[in-house]
Amino acid sequence: MRGIHDAVGSELPDMTLASVPAAQRMTSRDLPEGLGPAVDDLVADLNHTTRSGKGMRSALFDAVYTGAGGRDETVRDAACQALELLHEAFLVHDDLADGDDHRRGRPNLQGRTTTRAAGLGMPRESAAHVGMVGGLLGGDLLLVAAMGEFARLPVPAPVVHRAMEEIERAVVASIAGEYADVHGAAHGEPTTQEHALAIGAAKTAAYSVTLPLVLGVVLAGGPEEMIPPLRETGRHLGTAYQVIDDVLGVFGDPAVTGKSNEGDLVRRAPTVLLAFAATTELWPRIDSALGGTDSDHADPAHAAPDPATARSLLAECGAREHALGIAEDLVTAARATLDSPAVPHDLRAALDPHLATALERTR
Repeated sequence: MRGIHDAVGSELPDMTLASVPAAQRMTSRDLPEGLGPAVDDLVADLNHTTRSGKGMRSALFDAVYTGAGGRDETVRDAACQALELLHEAFLVHDDLADGDDHRRGRPNLQGRTTTRAAGLGMPRESAAHVGMVGGLLGGDLLLVAAMGEFARLPVPAPVVHRAMEEIERAVVASIAGEYADVHGAAHGEPTTQEHALAIGAAKTAAYSVTLPLVLGVVLAGGPEEMIPPLRETGRHLGTAYQVIDDVLGVFGDPAVTGKSNEGDLVRRAPTVLLAFAATTELWPRIDSALGGTDSDHADPAHAAPDPATARSLLAECGAREHALGIAEDLVTAARATLDSPAVPHDLRAALDPHLATALERTR
């Protein structure tokens, strides 16, 4: 029997110790024989594109797990591995939803499988379809692997059940937020700031920050009263993280972020940037630079988007500074919520660096 082995994922120079287990995240999975080399190629592409990243989620979990009294290294490592796997699954699906073919400065799973199919002589449309399916199924595989790791956490069954409730809650929120994001972009009309922030809270904060914080308490057997303030802290901090991500998606350096700084603009992603811009006198010019919303985007006569002009106008109207201010406010709210009597002082101190650096991201 052939299998997917532990080699999936690779260490990056900035990996934290807490994220090292994520580099060995795939245990052997048996694959049926006789399916042909295409399946081997998909596994190879998944192996090449699945990375351990910055380890933010496992680091957040580790801080809370330790701060809440958790001492079992096996539980800690397994949970960190599962959280990073879940993140990778959502990254693959997010790229698929956004139509992106690069991540971290290199072709992502969809990009690699599309290129591989085209190299076999498939027509462009067929190759793109194979790439889309490769990304979809690869993300599904990572998601199933993550859920399997969570379900096998070496803790008593009632604790697993409690943990799975939180995991399901986070996954449902992220899926709903992703769909709202894609639907909002396709709709074309400018969103409100409240809606943009709600998308960030669901799509990103729920699984990236809130889940690791709450899961740390649950698996450590910490007091239940710690969970509400940590849940609220996670919502604020994770939403700030998404706002900064949106800013980097427009104003970031692709050589540093590893992603295009035009994709969000071209697809008119429902962000705080566009929500604010729509309230300014420069909006008609920004709207025009983004292709306009008054006619069908499929119309050949419709103006092509001009991301560079839109970016310049967004800076001119103050959208960038406004978004950064919103992120600052969210981090301030996260810090205020964390300053709760239910959260031990040592745990607040352990989480403070994550709040302090949330606004300093460059990728």
